[in-house]
Amino acid sequence: MDNLAWAGWLAALAPDVRAEAMALRDKFAALGAEDPEGLTRVEMDEGVPHLARFRLLRALWSEHIDPTRDSAATWIANARREHQRNPGRPFSDAGKVLLRLVDELGVSPEEIGTLARWVAFETIFGVLYRLDEPDLAEDDVPEMLQEQLPSWLLVEVTGRDLVPTGRTLVGLHEDLLGLDSSGRDGPPELPVE
Repeated sequence: MDNLAWAGWLAALAPDVRAEAMALRDKFAALGAEDPEGLTRVEMDEGVPHLARFRLLRALWSEHIDPTRDSAATWIANARREHQRNPGRPFSDAGKVLLRLVDELGVSPEEIGTLARWVAFETIFGVLYRLDEPDLAEDDVPEMLQEQLPSWLLVEVTGRDLVPTGRTLVGLHEDLLGLDSSGRDGPPELPVE
């Protein structure tokens, strides 16, 4: 949102609402949102919990998607140590494959990190899609039973006491790619050979 539109929108607000908007805008900016003014305006005008959405999606990228690429050498070394210490642990077969890729096939940690980042993205996207669409027909569940099964809803909460605001977080899978910390929405930095 451009500065003129933001200033005009702010000027039209009551003083207490204007202060709330500025505080919300500052939170978006502190978290690194690309368009803190635009997100603030949509949240305030439409009641969409964009700050909660942004916070969740940003955390998923920074804690679960990017580290698979950025720390690949470290987690490969950890997998090697863990495989030597406890070869029968859960997913030890994956550790063996990982070490074979590096040791026998010469795949670089960067290449493995790129692949792992994609797998992490696809997994998180799938979970968010399922959270967003709890009523999707399940092939292995009879239709009559599907109507009787519980479902779920992701709701925004505030404070340490986790007080529900009554606003739901929906469409998260639709915005996940847009929070790619590289700013490229997923494409590689260099052309793929």
